[in-house]
Amino acid sequence: SKAQRVAMLIVVAVVVAFAIIFAINSSIHSFLVVNYASKDKVAVSVGLYYMSNAFGRLFGTLGSGILYTFVGDDYGDVAGSDAIAGLAACFLAGTLSSLMAALITFKIDDNKGGLKCGSCCTIVAAAQEAMEFKENVDS
Repeated sequence: SKAQRVAMLIVVAVVVAFAIIFAINSSIHSFLVVNYASKDKVAVSVGLYYMSNAFGRLFGTLGSGILYTFVGDDYGDVAGSDAIAGLAACFLAGTLSSLMAALITFKIDDNKGGLKCGSCCTIVAAAQEAMEFKENVDS
């Protein structure tokens, strides 16, 4: 039906958007791991990052499989379960996990280098620049 095709297109669009954002974030994470690693422990830090990433993917895959399988109405051995409810539960769990990760990152206090968006827009001033600005304002 037309409603099912529209729903399928929406799901495909969301998954493709997620894949693009995931690819960008993956490269940023790799840069940050190397950037924050001690010069003599880069290999250990990168290895720990990829090991943690692999465990997260494993448990995420298992968790989403369990959610998809057991959420929704059961239509019997031949028909299976309600796929829409299972898929919705997976998306909800992923969204909640992402929100939890975002909240955890607010606890990270590292603005030594600041945060810039391009060369012209400073979002968070570097620690040294912020101290100099405060000294100039106070005097």
